Amino acid sequence: MNMTLHVFKKEFRDILRDKRVLRIAFIMPIFLVAMMMCLFGFITTAVSKKHGQVVYVVKTDNPAEKALVKDTFEVVEIPDVATGRKLIREGKAHIVLNFGELHPDGQTVIDAYIDPKEQTSQIALVMVSKLYDLTNKQLLEHDLEAKGLPLSSAERFKIRQQDVSVGQQGGASDVLIGILPYLIVVWAFYGGMSIAADMIAGEKEKNTLETLLISPARRTDIVMGKFLALATVCLVSSLSCFLGLVLVAAVKPPGTAEMMKGGFGVTPTAFFVTMIVLIPLVAFFASALVAISSFARNSREAQTYLTQFSFVIILPAMFSQFIGYTDVGHSQWINFIPVLNAANNIRMALMGRVDTTSLAITVGISLVIALVALRITVTLFNKEEVLVRV
Repeated sequence: MNMTLHVFKKEFRDILRDKRVLRIAFIMPIFLVAMMMCLFGFITTAVSKKHGQVVYVVKTDNPAEKALVKDTFEVVEIPDVATGRKLIREGKAHIVLNFGELHPDGQTVIDAYIDPKEQTSQIALVMVSKLYDLTNKQLLEHDLEAKGLPLSSAERFKIRQQDVSVGQQGGASDVLIGILPYLIVVWAFYGGMSIAADMIAGEKEKNTLETLLISPARRTDIVMGKFLALATVCLVSSLSCFLGLVLVAAVKPPGTAEMMKGGFGVTPTAFFVTMIVLIPLVAFFASALVAISSFARNSREAQTYLTQFSFVIILPAMFSQFIGYTDVGHSQWINFIPVLNAANNIRMALMGRVDTTSLAITVGISLVIALVALRITVTLFNKEEVLVRV
């Protein structure tokens, strides 16, 4: 154990001396989380903005156009529909409205011209539709009141939202629930990947590994020391995502107030569950990275293997961002898929839901993979032809 600790200290000191590692593994997650929070905050603010939206309207005397002005849309009149179509094709207009003739029954049909592939056009259409839905409702209520009928007759069925509190108050926002599990898992891997190639394969290439092999440390101690050093980097890199959240909560950049209205966004329970899931996951990643670096002949070959292996990690991690739009997030089979199970359990914890069975399966699978990968690495270290080949 003393030899393992000695190797760990030696490897970790070497890691801290590498400024490239400090930037990639420790600083980059903080910066990335802060930037993503600002980006999503900007998008959320832009989408929810109700004032100053530009709506192009074919010139008309129809009084329905006044409703747009009343709601502070910026209305730009154009001579005809052909001009509107041209503006949309050129990307200068998001939506063009053409008011039809007023029918004898009082109805006016409004043709809304948009580019269905343009998201800003779809948003503009939704905003205009909501405006006229509200106008229709107000007119209907006015007519009912004039005839002495109850307003409730306009809505025979009415949906009334009743919020059910799940978990502790001050939990994460929808945006955090979507992106934070992904970032935590991804940086637990990429933080260690940044140094894995040089840790063993690089030493083979530089002919410095032999010096370590003739030391009093057993080869198992060498493997464990390197594994612990790499696991520490993976863990700190992943936890740096929380530092990014703290930074955003403290600085409060424009647009992030809505996402951080519940405070920091991560309850103590959610953080505790995250650590339970994260530590075995870090062991899984670190052991796999050490095994790949041990098998590779040199740094270049290790980088190739690591890049290919990264796709195995990032694909299930990416799926975790969209799993909330389906029902599979509550399925038990999700817990048997490495990486995805960890991200999903973190996501559920941020929502205030904790399933001990799911946690046990997730932790167990990560630990089993970690033990297998470590066993493979120890076996490789005990084969001279693998250790010295370049």
